[in-house]
Amino acid sequence: MDNASVLIRPALLEELDQVCTFWQNLDTVAKIHPFGGDGDDKAERARTLAQHSITAEDAICLVVELQGQLVGTLSAYLYDKPAVALPKVAVLYSLWIEPEHRRSGCAHQLVQEAQRQLSALGAQSLQVAWEHNQQATQAFWLQEGFAAYEVIASKSLV
Repeated sequence: MDNASVLIRPALLEELDQVCTFWQNLDTVAKIHPFGGDGDDKAERARTLAQHSITAEDAICLVVELQGQLVGTLSAYLYDKPAVALPKVAVLYSLWIEPEHRRSGCAHQLVQEAQRQLSALGAQSLQVAWEHNQQATQAFWLQEGFAAYEVIASKSLV
């Protein structure tokens, strides 16, 4: 794929449905859902979060556009974590590239643009999480320069 034909840009509010569709696709391949939720409630929470990602000053939502068609997304939000050396943290989430466009460099371009935009917003560090059994996902994030440093586990109390 020609990198010149790939456009990485902020998602528009009128693209909210497509961003939510990407997020739902991502959710269907996830093996673990540590925070529960299902059905309409889950979809509504995702829609609220996606809308926040598109409109909030402390978040970004990027899309990959290829020949006028959206083929992927990545979101992030910033927060202050005062007890650490680099307290302005950005958390990346909901990276999705349509299967037919994977291994084309789109995800790398999304991450690079997210880093650029988040740095401009004052982020000092980035965090991302992936499921422990996803070797391809882990390999991607390690190739992007991330280093795993802890394991987080969850347990539902309801």
